[in-house]
Amino acid sequence: MSTPPAASAVALRASRPHLVYGGVEIALSIVVAVATWSAWHSPWTTFLWTILWLPVSHAMGLAAGFVMAAHGDPTPERRTLAGTNIAVWAYECAASILLLDIYQPWFSAAPLAAPSGPARPVAVLLLHGYGCNRAFWLRFSRHLADAGYHCDAINLAPLLGDIDDYADTIAGAVQALAERTRAPVVIVGHSMGGLAARACLRRYPTLPVVHTVTLGSPHFGTLHARHGIGHNVRQMSIGSEWLVALANGENDTARARITSIYTAHDNVVYPVRTSVLPGAHNIALEGLGHVSLGTHPRSRALVLETLERVAQGLRHPN
Repeated sequence: MSTPPAASAVALRASRPHLVYGGVEIALSIVVAVATWSAWHSPWTTFLWTILWLPVSHAMGLAAGFVMAAHGDPTPERRTLAGTNIAVWAYECAASILLLDIYQPWFSAAPLAAPSGPARPVAVLLLHGYGCNRAFWLRFSRHLADAGYHCDAINLAPLLGDIDDYADTIAGAVQALAERTRAPVVIVGHSMGGLAARACLRRYPTLPVVHTVTLGSPHFGTLHARHGIGHNVRQMSIGSEWLVALANGENDTARARITSIYTAHDNVVYPVRTSVLPGAHNIALEGLGHVSLGTHPRSRALVLETLERVAQGLRHPN
């Protein structure tokens, strides 16, 4: 058992890789504008293509992702009406474009909302997924704050590094949040963030963490990992040695303090069964994509219900 590092306050620094991504967005928009003007000499056509090329490209990529997920996981749970599939894709497009193309490049250092309402007996640490940063949680954290929860969100760096290497950053943030709020912590992790939380608690089991909520986390890997780059992607491959070691390092007590919320229509984590964690409290949703888990009212309601359940357990222990 390792000794957790000292508490370290969350530093509100912009994510450099995402600033670079934002710069590339702007540069490509200029290229599109110049090319469109050269071809059409139309102000309106140039304006529309300059504004729309990125969301259209993103939407096409997401459509391809949903098709790959359907072929990679042809389970009955994923089969649904064409209209439902279009609705799931459309919401995922809106969520992804907002969070990944706007929030993350430009708002990664933005402070989270302060809590309002009655004080809560737990605080919440939010962990983003692969390729993302803390801005992923800006919308979600507002609702947690409105419900009275103190929240922090951190950047997991390096972006493509070893998931185990995030443990010290997470542990320091947990201790800082617990000291500041004088409350135990619930970790909420999206996708890879859920695995990072489990890996941190395997290394530092004495941290003041009373529960972990994972959203769309590939607890047993994902076929989509073959399309990514980085050490952390290889760790999230189905059957990876790292995932096996992570599972073997947990006991029944640790699993009982985990809630895994996942969706049958995930376009990044598939097959769906890889999000089901034995011994944990598993909750399945339908009709949501991967990024949508971080914005949709249904997933948000489940997280709030879980936080209330944990709080009730603290108020009335058995």
